[in-house]
Amino acid sequence: MKKMILLISALSLLMFCSPKQDEVKRIMEDGVEVVFNHLEPYNIEEEPNILHLEKKFTIDTEKYDITKIGLTDIQGFDVDSEDNIYFFLPPLSPEKLIYKFDKDGNFIASFGQKGQGPGELQHAYYQRITIDDEIPIVSGRKLLFFDSEGNFIKEKNFELGVVAGGLFPLGNGNFLMRTFEGMTRGPIDSPPEDDDILLLSITNSELRTLKVIDVLRLNRLLLAMRSVHLMPVYFWEVSHGNIYIGNNRWGYEIRVFDLNGNLLKKIKKEYKPVKFPKEIRDEFKRANRVTPENQPPFQRLFFTDDDGRLFLMTFEKGENPNEYMFDIFNSDGIFIAKKSLDIYVERFTGNFPLYAKAKNKRLYCLKEKSSGYKELVVYKMNWE
Repeated sequence: MKKMILLISALSLLMFCSPKQDEVKRIMEDGVEVVFNHLEPYNIEEEPNILHLEKKFTIDTEKYDITKIGLTDIQGFDVDSEDNIYFFLPPLSPEKLIYKFDKDGNFIASFGQKGQGPGELQHAYYQRITIDDEIPIVSGRKLLFFDSEGNFIKEKNFELGVVAGGLFPLGNGNFLMRTFEGMTRGPIDSPPEDDDILLLSITNSELRTLKVIDVLRLNRLLLAMRSVHLMPVYFWEVSHGNIYIGNNRWGYEIRVFDLNGNLLKKIKKEYKPVKFPKEIRDEFKRANRVTPENQPPFQRLFFTDDDGRLFLMTFEKGENPNEYMFDIFNSDGIFIAKKSLDIYVERFTGNFPLYAKAKNKRLYCLKEKSSGYKELVVYKMNWE
C-alpha cells in the first residue's frame, strides 16, 4: 500500500513539474487575425496529428511503356475531381504537351498540340485545373482553356504589352495574375534601378488590375547568374476559396487572402535556422551581395489537403536521403505535425507548376530519381 501511495505521489509530482505546452497566441492587427506558432507541434484535442502514407502506384518516365507514349519528362501535374492525372511537359517538347492518366495510373490520351494556330500551344505556362475541371494554359499572349477530355474550349488574348507568367481563374469572374511592373495598372513604390518588380494581382475578366496583393523584387544581376540559391523564396496557391502566399522577406509567414484580395489571416511560426553551405555563401560574395548565414525559413513548395490542412516544405533535412521536413498546420493555422517527404522542386523557374497535391485522401508526389528521370508516386493518406 505504501509503495502504491509513493508511486501515485511520484506521478503527480511529474505531471505537476512537466512543462505545459504554451497555448497558441492569437492577436488582431488592423482587423486581421495573426496566429503565432512555436517550434514544436501543438496537441489539439480530437485533432489527428500523425500521417501514414500507403504507396498505391507509380508513373515512371524511365519505363519503356511510359516513354513510348511520349511522356519523357514532367514539368508539373494536376488532378481533376475524378482523380484523373494530367502531366504537363516542358514547353520545348516536340509534340503533345499534356498527358492524361486515369485514377489507377493507366494512360488515356495526350493533347495540347504545339503550334501557333487556334487551340495550339507555343511556349506554354501550365496552370492549375479549375474547380470545373477546365485546364487554363498561358501560351504566348493567349490564355487557352481545354476541358478534361482535351477538347479546346476557348481562348482569351492579352492586351499588348502584358507579360503573364501566371494567370489563374478564381471562379468568381476574376483572375489571379503575375505581371512585371509597368505591364499592369495599379500604383506601387518606385523600385531600386537594378530590380525587376513582379506583381501578384487580382484582375477582372478583362485582365485589368483590381488590387495588387503582393510585390516581389528580383535583382537583375542575380537573375543573370541563374543561381537557385540567390533567388527569393516565394509561393502562391489557390485552395478552399482562399489565396495563400508566402514570401521569405516576411520571415516565416503565410498570408491568407479571400478571392477578392482581402487579407484575412497571417500564420507565423518560429523555426530553427538552417545554415547555408560555404560554397553557396561564396556565390553571394561573387554577386557582391550580403552573404546571409542562414537559408530562408521555407522552400517554395506549399499545398493543402481536403480538410484544409496546410503543408509547407522547410530546409530542415528529413529522415531519409532527398527528404525534407514539412510543417503541417490545421485549417485554423495551428502547427499540428511534421512529416519527412521526398518531393522534387525546381527552384529556378518563372512558372509555379505543381510538384505535390493532396486530394481525395491521396498524396501525389513528383520525385526525381538518381538517374535524373522523374516519377509521380501516389499514396493513400491515413491520419490518426
